Amino acid sequence: MRVALERLTKRFGTVTAVQELDLEVRSGEFVALLGPSGCGKTTTLLMIAGIYRPTTGTIVFGDRRVDHLHPKERGIGMVFQSYALYPHMTVSENIAFPLELQRAITRPDREARVREAAAKVQVDELLDRRPAQLSGGQQQRVALARALVKRPDILLLDEPLSNLDARLRHDMRGEIKRLQKEVGITSIFVTHDQLEALSMADRVAVMRDGRLQAYATPDELYAHPVNRFVAGFIGSPPMNFIPADLAARNGDLVARAQDIELPLPPAQRPRGNAAGATVGVRPEHIAIVAPGEGQAAGEVYVVEPVGREQIVDVQVGGRVLRVVAPPGYGGKIGDRIGLRFAPERLHLFDPQSGDRLA
Repeated sequence: MRVALERLTKRFGTVTAVQELDLEVRSGEFVALLGPSGCGKTTTLLMIAGIYRPTTGTIVFGDRRVDHLHPKERGIGMVFQSYALYPHMTVSENIAFPLELQRAITRPDREARVREAAAKVQVDELLDRRPAQLSGGQQQRVALARALVKRPDILLLDEPLSNLDARLRHDMRGEIKRLQKEVGITSIFVTHDQLEALSMADRVAVMRDGRLQAYATPDELYAHPVNRFVAGFIGSPPMNFIPADLAARNGDLVARAQDIELPLPPAQRPRGNAAGATVGVRPEHIAIVAPGEGQAAGEVYVVEPVGREQIVDVQVGGRVLRVVAPPGYGGKIGDRIGLRFAPERLHLFDPQSGDRLA
């Protein structure tokens, strides 16, 4: 089921939570709404669900406008952050609850659909237990089964993994992604965690202050961020930003900052005649080399081992740049080193607007 949001706006008094949002989700697609707290992503999801009515704009499911319909008339299934399971009911009763109001469904059909939904999320052996007897991951699966038992056209998920520990989050990311592809249901997922969005979604809508900043595949967001906000929000560790002047040298364009001079390949050069730019470079695109080599020299400020790699903060002049080093790196605090930047991986942003220049 296709979902289209057209100039969708939601105001609470004088506060605009979502501002003229245009977004299309293809049938069967898994889309994440990503952004910091207060960016409008959950408000958008609740408008799609029918819990909030938009101030202006339209919501279309397939070819049908639905923004005037009640939630039960929209054909949606929803999974909440808190799971919202009834503690006095068994797992079977919790899953079956959305079907209780559908009088056309007979009891044998209802029981069959409960077993079917439970089997999809692998809780079919827990049907007689109550929520208090389940782990966090099992409760999450029950909440998913309850959303799927209605056989909805659209599945909405509001930060469903935020209450799980790190290991369970990793496992459930894969389970939800697998389940969504098997069922083929159009799904919209709200999260503030970029790892969840990038690893699970077909496309990611990045939001900030109620406005859409970017809407693209995870690879496109990472490789070609449209502005500085998206560049800094996507990627871990976050991108380094260096204010620089742009100048010609022997027919080439270079970005010059204190103690750093970076030649810009043709593909990275800005349109127009910009005299300055904010240079963005990801930590994994800077290599540590011997002192005197590379485009910059600095001093190791701190080393953070994180398993398969090490994150090294390097003080260059008056700024600290973050670099990803391989596991065998043996540098110590205070060591003098050189830095080599991958020129084809540089990003240029307008110093005032933050928009991408290249």
